[in-house]
Amino acid sequence: MKISIKVEDLRQMMQEALEYRKVDKRVADFMVEDYIEAELSNQSSHGLSKFLLLDASLKAKEGPIVIEKEKGNYAKVNGRKNLGHYAGLYCTDKAVELAKQYGNSIVTLTNASRYSRVKPFARRIAENGYIGIVLNNGGPAAVAPYGSSTPIFGTNPICFSFPSGQKGAYTFDFSTSKKVWAEIRQAMLEKRPLPEGCFYDKEGKETTDPDMAEAVKAFGGPKGFALCYAIEILTGAFVGCKMGQKVEDEYDLGFLFIALSPDMFGDIETFKNEVDELADEVRTANSLSDRDKVYVPGERTDSILENNRKQNILYVDEKIINRIKTMRTSLDGGLESNNKIN
Repeated sequence: MKISIKVEDLRQMMQEALEYRKVDKRVADFMVEDYIEAELSNQSSHGLSKFLLLDASLKAKEGPIVIEKEKGNYAKVNGRKNLGHYAGLYCTDKAVELAKQYGNSIVTLTNASRYSRVKPFARRIAENGYIGIVLNNGGPAAVAPYGSSTPIFGTNPICFSFPSGQKGAYTFDFSTSKKVWAEIRQAMLEKRPLPEGCFYDKEGKETTDPDMAEAVKAFGGPKGFALCYAIEILTGAFVGCKMGQKVEDEYDLGFLFIALSPDMFGDIETFKNEVDELADEVRTANSLSDRDKVYVPGERTDSILENNRKQNILYVDEKIINRIKTMRTSLDGGLESNNKIN
């Protein structure tokens, strides 16, 4: 059963849970806002249920993050099994630092736990005046090749974020699977079926039973599968990580953070004006629907977020809220992570 809770009350509960676990406040604030924004954007699979996996990640920490290699505009970071948000924030800021010096940068990350969404990291790069591109392997094996039901690839999200002269940055964030793998965890917690036409069971038949799901389809048929495949290589062999069915857990996964300066081939103000003009062309394009307008990618989600922020209320499964309440004063309450409910 879902119950209502004020956003500020939920934020306080989560911050207390992170403070109890001695998570650095800067990282904790970033994490909490990411999870709450996901909930307010109707992306619950990347929201509070993901927060419940926190303790499983904290137990694995090996030590401080280290830069294993740095040469010119690129760096390779070993997350030492730190929290994904901590490691991702570290790499994002390193990418911006190097881009300020060289005009562009590539930072790779290995050996860190998952964060929630790629969006906050790419957007952070754009807010610093750079084009942000963030992608990661979303394994272990979950996505089946086009024409198969055998799980081989990660769900492999990618995000582009472009500085804008208008409100905020243009941020395009999407997984390359038809539905995110976290949909399984969310369906289990909410005791509901999975969406139809997205998941396969071990026999290769489509299923809506979260307990039976063994693979998920790539989005967009063969073209979406090709993009998923390409990201597997970029965040696998290129980064120095495992790929496909060799991936055993989240610490085998690779992450890639790219920052590009609009000043490399022009100037930032011209760039912003031109991307704003293109966005206006999209918004004023003839709509095929009498009931809806044409959106720039991400703006529909931003509209949902803005409307829900005004309401200042979230409706969340009561069991999830009770678990977070327990986490404020105890190391109990969370969920044990595994490859099925990552």
